[in-house]
Amino acid sequence: MFGLDYSWLSDPVYQGWLLRGTLNTIGLALASSAVAVLIGTFGALALSLRIAWLDALIELFVELFRNTPPLLQMLFFYFTLSTIGLRVTDPVTGLSVPLLSAFDCALVSLSFFGGALCIEAFRSGLESLPRSVNEAARSLGYSRWGRFRRIEVPIASRICLPALTNILTNLFKTTSQASVITVPELMYYAGQIYNDTFRTAEVMLLVLLIYVSLVSVLSWGMSRIERALAFPGYGKGH
Repeated sequence: MFGLDYSWLSDPVYQGWLLRGTLNTIGLALASSAVAVLIGTFGALALSLRIAWLDALIELFVELFRNTPPLLQMLFFYFTLSTIGLRVTDPVTGLSVPLLSAFDCALVSLSFFGGALCIEAFRSGLESLPRSVNEAARSLGYSRWGRFRRIEVPIASRICLPALTNILTNLFKTTSQASVITVPELMYYAGQIYNDTFRTAEVMLLVLLIYVSLVSVLSWGMSRIERALAFPGYGKGH
């Protein structure tokens, strides 16, 4: 039907490539998302301290990684870090190899890119808190870290969850760019398959369906978290 030929999908080699590529994509997305959320959390905390030099450093970080293409960042980390001397000697071959693998460079790049976006999302959540909340916390004797951990984060996280969902879904899709620096994720193996079979349309259609399925699961999970954490006045109601 429609001239599509999926006979190649019965080949165990191609099945293995698709499975490994999907697992590597999920692993890269989960790891970079976790690091990005941590960067966003502590970056927003640092901004709330109102220390001029620290604010300047974080703003520079946000502007640098938010306003440059993720692909450019990946290429920078992949090629530049080894060029400036970050290399080690392989104990087996004795050859000089980059300290960071292609996967590591993609992870660092995606984490910094997502982290810059998360800082802005978390900061907007913190700034939307009513002043009376912080004043009540101070009157109860909470320290700065105590207010942040026990009061500000629980409320602000509910406010910024919709924005965080958008950031994480976009970060998941951006993992496809890691194929350019030879990270063996889904798009990398897709390229290997259609170069072997010359069935570009069939491979791309299958990969599209895989990405739609994975990102839909992520969006559904984030929606469930948003509903589970909701309470009156904040977050999505039940």
